[in-house]
Amino acid sequence: MLCSVGYHLFSCHRSEKTCRRWLALDYAGISVGILGCYVPGIFYAFYCNPFWRQVYLLTVLSLILAIFCAQVHPRYLSNDWKVVRMTIFCCVAGIGVIPACHWIWLSEGFASEIVQLFLPRVIVMYLIAGSAFLFYATKIPERYFPGQVNYVGASHQLWHVLVVLMFYWWHQTAVHIMDFRHSRSCPARISGR
Repeated sequence: MLCSVGYHLFSCHRSEKTCRRWLALDYAGISVGILGCYVPGIFYAFYCNPFWRQVYLLTVLSLILAIFCAQVHPRYLSNDWKVVRMTIFCCVAGIGVIPACHWIWLSEGFASEIVQLFLPRVIVMYLIAGSAFLFYATKIPERYFPGQVNYVGASHQLWHVLVVLMFYWWHQTAVHIMDFRHSRSCPARISGR
């Protein structure tokens, strides 16, 4: 979030080079935010299965590193690549459905206590993130009220509020799942898979 603050403070700089560097840092901050959501989720979801935990953690790290490498491309920050950028971030965030489904399967399905406790929280996190993205991508409400939400209520502001809310929600979820995992031992049938 600090990268985004820096970008919004310094994006009006006279130097286009400086502005583009802050924009690149803003995108890097988004990548770090996505990584920060994945790491505790994967670590504690696969707490009892070290093999799959490592596989998914390495996969997520590889995806984030790929985004950082893509950001080096000279056209990455251009308007021509706006759709490419949004697609990359949506794919990296959305790919989290794969480990989530695998976690449900390894946890003996929807009847399992841990799945019943934490799957709704994962779904809420994705709903908040999806809502934030919809505001960002559709430019609502300024699309329908041009000039009336320039200072308060613009889509980008709503995006930031929802992202902070999502990060807070996910932080609380991580604390709950951490307490859950540390208060119980791993079942023998799951840890052996």
